[in-house]
Amino acid sequence: MLPGVSVLIALISGLNDVAITEIMYNPDGPTLGPDSLYEWVELCNLTESPLQLQGMVLSDRGNGLVLDEYELAAGARVVAPADMESFVDKYGESVPVVSWTGEWPGLSNASDMITLSDRYGMMIDMLSYTDHWGIEDGQQRSTADGTGASLEKINIRGPNNAANWAVSVDLNCPLPDPETGDDKCWGTPGAVNSVE
Repeated sequence: MLPGVSVLIALISGLNDVAITEIMYNPDGPTLGPDSLYEWVELCNLTESPLQLQGMVLSDRGNGLVLDEYELAAGARVVAPADMESFVDKYGESVPVVSWTGEWPGLSNASDMITLSDRYGMMIDMLSYTDHWGIEDGQQRSTADGTGASLEKINIRGPNNAANWAVSVDLNCPLPDPETGDDKCWGTPGAVNSVE
């Protein structure tokens, strides 16, 4: 084998091992709280072996954070929250979370691009979303755009396009929508997506 080829193969094998599978980019302020405390990104290990997340970088077009040591079991999910204490206070201690250092990306309420890279700067996954994702017939606004739902990936191994993402339908919502009574609230962090 040529020098460097084994290293290249090892790096390529890491592509798509971890996927961005759910985001809370515009939390419902009245029931959950402000963006700066309650935004979050969920990651899923798509492999059949545990993966170490330490050193992976989650960023948008500006800010970025580096994940701390965390072994993510095969098929498991973990949440990187904007603010650890606030997240645990609202969602409870049973949701798996990974701590980080750096600066929270600050997910835009209109559109943004989120990237997940390995410690060497190689991109693992990328999601470029807009606030139009999840708008259903007759709606003026997506329920993921500040009214309680998160955006969830439908087929976690599929593409990151609007057709493969939908608003969450959280059956364990602690506070149903007072206007509609729907259970669309706060997403399903750390658990199988409600739209899968």
